Amino acid sequence: MLTMIQYMLATLSLLGLALLLGATIYESVVMAPNYERDIPHSLGLARQFLVRKTPAHFFRVITPLTLLILAAGVIACWHLSGPRRWFVVALGALAVGDVITFAFHYPRLAVMFKSPLTDDVTRLRRAAHEWAVGNLLRAALIIVAFLSVLLAFAMLVARERF
Repeated sequence: MLTMIQYMLATLSLLGLALLLGATIYESVVMAPNYERDIPHSLGLARQFLVRKTPAHFFRVITPLTLLILAAGVIACWHLSGPRRWFVVALGALAVGDVITFAFHYPRLAVMFKSPLTDDVTRLRRAAHEWAVGNLLRAALIIVAFLSVLLAFAMLVARERF
């Protein structure tokens, strides 16, 4: 029974991390270049477009849910040092990504989407560029988390086979 729970938690963790990775890469490939294209005009258009919902509506649901599932994976695999270690690495990587989001990304997003577009254009450009570069770091952390859970899953499978 415990093995089934461990598999479910690993699978749900992979699903959550895949959703986060896909959304983060989408932001880097599609959104960031549009934000940076013709500042301040491009940020004005983004503000008009992102009125009803923003990416934050997605990330503020999926990220905490995935963190909870990863924490449950750590607990469920506590007696198995290999899988537990990789769940801890994944949990740590995603938690660091969340800290970066709040400490680094939110202030830049506030400049991009809350400050007047008549403000210093150089400041707006810098905020958009730094956000785009920082988003790549978040993607890298999510990849580390995804691969870590994949290793934990592989160890669970190998343990069952032998």
